[in-house]
Amino acid sequence: MKPLAFIDCETTGLDPARHEILEIAVVRVTPTTLQSIAETSVRVRPTRIADADPAAMAVNGYTPEVWADAMTLHDALAVVGPCLEGAILAGHNASFDRAFLASAWKRTGVPRPKVDHHVMDTACLAWPLLVSGEVDSLSLSALCKHFGIEHAEPHRALVDARASLELARRLLPSFRPVRSTPVAWPDNARPLRVYVCHPYRDAPEKNACSVRAICRALVEERCLPVAPHLYLPAFVDESSERERAMALCLHLLDACDELRVYGSVVSEGMKLELEHADRQGIPVRYEEAL
Repeated sequence: MKPLAFIDCETTGLDPARHEILEIAVVRVTPTTLQSIAETSVRVRPTRIADADPAAMAVNGYTPEVWADAMTLHDALAVVGPCLEGAILAGHNASFDRAFLASAWKRTGVPRPKVDHHVMDTACLAWPLLVSGEVDSLSLSALCKHFGIEHAEPHRALVDARASLELARRLLPSFRPVRSTPVAWPDNARPLRVYVCHPYRDAPEKNACSVRAICRALVEERCLPVAPHLYLPAFVDESSERERAMALCLHLLDACDELRVYGSVVSEGMKLELEHADRQGIPVRYEEAL
């Protein structure tokens, strides 16, 4: 069965041909348990802000200051692409988000991930509640209130994507709410083992330096970083033993609780690690590069 990717796009208006994406979030889940296995969220730098609909801008929280470090649309699509690959799109009024993503892929020329043609829409799943009079609106906020789902910052992409996932868990009777965030380890337990997914061979010295900084930050989070970039090159020649190096990396990944992808560049080796994590059900997080 294909995974589900709960998506949400915040935009400058309602027309994909005229308006722009400001923020994209994806929460990838297993189809059998709706357990979160990866999530990512990026802000997108608008280029035609004069075309924005004032009503849309009033609710999405856009300010030039908050969006100062936003990505280009091209880079943002490259970041979220792996989280969408091979999935069925899901979300609240998901056809809206799909239309904006389709327009963005076409406009930028970024390769479209292989997503299934089916869509799972939580607004459609909630339709019987409206017909029966149990709710008077199919808006995400109204349905979250009905089910007691936390929705403290509506119209933030990741908040809405997570809320639509939780709504699906309530609307599909075969599923129960599950933990969707990493376990907070108590003082007497082992730390979370985090596999560092980061480019290496295009610039070994520079990338190793970045990975060391990432590992230090993970230690400060009380996590145990697993970063083969820092020691496998000492005894495995990647130029002549590439397959052996990747096999060792994947064995290390099997021992980890979580994989974290750093930055917007996903190398061929990183793709293999992401595919392996997906097959093994290892949760994936996407982080900004340090």
